[in-house]
Amino acid sequence: MSDAPEVTPMVAPPAPYGNYMNPAFAGMKGDSTEDQVATFAANAAIGFGLVCSRTAAGALTIVAGGALPIGVSLQDHTIASRGGYTQYDAVSILEKGKAWMLVKDATNVDDGVYVNFDPATGQATAGTGTVLPKAVFRSKAISVYDITYTTTTLVALVELSYGLAVG
Repeated sequence: MSDAPEVTPMVAPPAPYGNYMNPAFAGMKGDSTEDQVATFAANAAIGFGLVCSRTAAGALTIVAGGALPIGVSLQDHTIASRGGYTQYDAVSILEKGKAWMLVKDATNVDDGVYVNFDPATGQATAGTGTVLPKAVFRSKAISVYDITYTTTTLVALVELSYGLAVG
């Protein structure tokens, strides 16, 4: 009989801990330089890293995509486990600064290219969709894993200049 303690074999840690960290995730701020963030009420579910618009001119409710863009939805650690904002949540919207956005298609996404977006989803595009005023890509599109490390998505760094709102 041995007095040695029983050894438990090591196993890989469960998700979201993988061998490598993602360089970014949708809705993450791009850096720590000056930025401006406002808060609006979600009119419906809104994911992270999407262009958001007012539901009507001057309204304080917003949707992903739309026709009156005001900024990009930022990721919130307290609700990230839900996968995004739900209806009536207070949504943090980046109006000025840099954030990682979801990209619909990597075609032509590159540093200095003007940002467009899909008005149905709010995902960034280059050259197609609705123009996002005063916004440029600051990186190529990169593929990153979601929180479960089972699905990948495209994100790119976008810089927004203050005053991009059209309504």
